[in-house]
Amino acid sequence: MSNIRNVLEVICKAVNENLQNLEQRGDDWVVLSSIVGHGGGINEHVSNKVVMTVYNVTRENMVSNYTAARAGNDAFAMVRPPIYINLYLMFMANFADKNYTDGLAAISRVISFFQQNPCFTQANRPELQPGIDKLTLEMENLTPTDVSFVMGVLGTKYLPSAFYKLRLLPFDANAMYARGHGVQGNSANSLPEA
Repeated sequence: MSNIRNVLEVICKAVNENLQNLEQRGDDWVVLSSIVGHGGGINEHVSNKVVMTVYNVTRENMVSNYTAARAGNDAFAMVRPPIYINLYLMFMANFADKNYTDGLAAISRVISFFQQNPCFTQANRPELQPGIDKLTLEMENLTPTDVSFVMGVLGTKYLPSAFYKLRLLPFDANAMYARGHGVQGNSANSLPEA
């Protein structure tokens, strides 16, 4: 079973490692957080950082679904097909005043990182949970109106941002919903051996 938290923490760590390699600082460049708390105030721990947040979750419909059977001796178990979700991620440069240009540089580095690393697999990120074969990140094009709407929903004013779609996060509980038994043949119905 996939875990959204695990996947996003792995991605955030990967981006942080890359930015730290480019320019060391005492704390993280990127934080996985909301920019505004539920009370409406700005989260203090996200100042002068790139804020990574989820702004939408959708189901991927382009992946074919099937009913899998798990084999046993002469029985099989029917399980629901996995579903795949897409996470819409936003990276916001929350740098103000004299640090504004540092934020632009940080967002540029985030974009460059994902241009060079568009896929996450068990081979390049072994800390991903088992069952996640490949995740891809695709840059999304939002219109200025869409960006304004997303910023408003998140409760913040405009910040330089990059938007990505994280594709194909599998959810597979492997819970059995039916049990079946193989058809027992007799000699009259058996196929002749070749």
